[in-house]
Amino acid sequence: MIKQNPISWFYENLPEAQIVEEKFKNIISKNYSLSGFTPMETPCIERVETLTSKWWDDSEIYGVHRLKWELWDTVTLWLRFDLTVPFARYVAQYEWELNFPFKRQQIQKVFRWERPQKWRFREFYQADIDIVWNGKLALFADVEILSTLYNALSELSFWDFVIHINNKKLLIWFLESIWVEKIGETIAIIDKKDKVKTIVPMLENLWLEEKIVNNILELIKVSEEGSSLELLKYFKNIQNDSLQEWLKELNYVYSNLLDLWVAEKSIKINPAISRGLNYYTWTVFEIFITGHENFWSISSGWRYENLCSNFTKNNYPWVGGSIWLSRLLFVLNEIWKVEKNKKTITDVLVVNMWWELLKDALCLVKNLRWKWINTELFLDDETKIAKQLKYANNKMIPFVIIMGEEEREKGIVQLKKLETWEQFEVKINEVVEKIKNK
Repeated sequence: MIKQNPISWFYENLPEAQIVEEKFKNIISKNYSLSGFTPMETPCIERVETLTSKWWDDSEIYGVHRLKWELWDTVTLWLRFDLTVPFARYVAQYEWELNFPFKRQQIQKVFRWERPQKWRFREFYQADIDIVWNGKLALFADVEILSTLYNALSELSFWDFVIHINNKKLLIWFLESIWVEKIGETIAIIDKKDKVKTIVPMLENLWLEEKIVNNILELIKVSEEGSSLELLKYFKNIQNDSLQEWLKELNYVYSNLLDLWVAEKSIKINPAISRGLNYYTWTVFEIFITGHENFWSISSGWRYENLCSNFTKNNYPWVGGSIWLSRLLFVLNEIWKVEKNKKTITDVLVVNMWWELLKDALCLVKNLRWKWINTELFLDDETKIAKQLKYANNKMIPFVIIMGEEEREKGIVQLKKLETWEQFEVKINEVVEKIKNK
């Protein structure tokens, strides 16, 4: 017998979990569209030179080859590890056809060879938004990205969350001011602070002095414990023109988010937020579920100034963000915040009585579907009514409609609400309104 299990950390859902996932995707996409982000897709397979143009660890990328292949065949097609680098190729390819500033949304799966562990999958959904321009990209684009993600996550109504925001230039300035030489490597280590017990050994491996390590740890502590206003005030007292300019940018993003009705409790300026990849510049952010920061971020974002440089001579700065949809759903399952109370999207089951009443049943089904009520007709007219009701109950279908010969002659149906087992006599021409009211 062939093994029944899927490959580890490639996940699949039972119907009740899939319904929740589809609901989340629809809510996220709706909020993205509300802010003017156009839906688009790119292929899940890209050329090797495309993906490795900006990715530093090609050991995490899956290669693709024919099932029947020869030893001298080489793998040149790879599965995308994120949606950002393929989008950079997309922008360069269609740069003369896109209207800038271009705002895109993309909700698709990506593939990454991760070390098996909780809440990190090898196949997962990302829900991305980006704003790209062929000129200087205004700082308000950062605000637009953050406020849109906030609106989407707020409508999901799962728990309190906090957006941790930083300007990466501020972090770089701090590291330079304490004489850190390997800036990129140090930032990559700081980015791991929530994923390991302590980053001290990794910092020491960079041959950093104890004083420098302590300064970095102090920055992380102050960043996590201080309020946004306290941190803005703290850095404002430091006399440095470049620092004050970057601080002004950070304050601009913060204040405009408040003006867009983003709750103050949901924003946290955090100078220790780094995002490890080297093509992230300026604004970086991560979103955590309050009280469950140990599950890592459920959303993140960044600004990049020259991500298209490998594909075109033209400069396309942009800012983007992503909701890690698969991880979000996993975390919510872990903390019991997802109600899987539906095993089907069907709202009404029409009982199949016998073949002489089939035409009337089909007319009823047609009218219900015409009014956008998800409706099933039970497939078999030889199955007893009790078993058809059991089928509806097992699938958690809210309503069942029974129409026998007597009901047809009277122009009525029996409408049964399965949650309470109440039953109503309803005129056929009023059944739609009755279902919607209940």
